[in-house]
Amino acid sequence: MTLTPAAKKIRAKRARRPVYLMVRRLMDPATGELVGALVPANDIDQRLLRDRRFVVGKEIRAEMKQSRNPAFHRLVHAVGYLLVDHVDGFESMTAHDAVKEVQKRAGVFCDPMAVDLGQFGTVEVQVPRSIAFDEMDEGEFHEFFRGLTDYIDRHLISGVADAVRADYLLMTGGGEQPRRIA
Repeated sequence: MTLTPAAKKIRAKRARRPVYLMVRRLMDPATGELVGALVPANDIDQRLLRDRRFVVGKEIRAEMKQSRNPAFHRLVHAVGYLLVDHVDGFESMTAHDAVKEVQKRAGVFCDPMAVDLGQFGTVEVQVPRSIAFDEMDEGEFHEFFRGLTDYIDRHLISGVADAVRADYLLMTGGGEQPRRIA
C-alpha cells in the first residue's frame, strides 16, 4: 500500500501525538496482587496505542509528564479576552495573540533571538515559547502565569475601569493576597 504525501504527514503527526494514561489499581494476573497500572485514559488514546502496535506484555519506553489543568489554560485566555476588550492597543487581536504579545513584552518564557538587519546591525528580540499542554509542565505554567500577570499589573491594568480591574484581580488571584492560580 502506497501512502500519499498527505497521508504520510497525518500518520507522522499521529505518531508524535501524546497518549494520555490514567493510573488504575488492577490485579496482576501473574501474582494476584493489586498493583498500580497505566491504562489509556479514553477510547482515542487506546486506539493510538493500538495503532502504534503497543501490545500487552511488550516493553515500551516512555517520557512521562503530568497533565496540566485545562481550567488554568482557559484562565490565561480569559485574561487575553479581558485585554482585547478593555486595554488600548489590543482591540484588533485575538485573545491568544494578546497573551503572546504580553508574554513577549514581559520576556516571560521567551527565548532571545538575534536578528540581522544588514547595514543596521543585529538586534535581539524575544520569541515567546509555546504554552501548549505538552510544552510546559504545571510548575512552569504557574511561573509563566505569575510573570504574565505581574507585567499586566505593572503596565496595563491601571488604565481600565475600576469594575474591570476588580474582575481581573478576582479572576487572577491578585490584589492584597499573593497571586496564586490553584
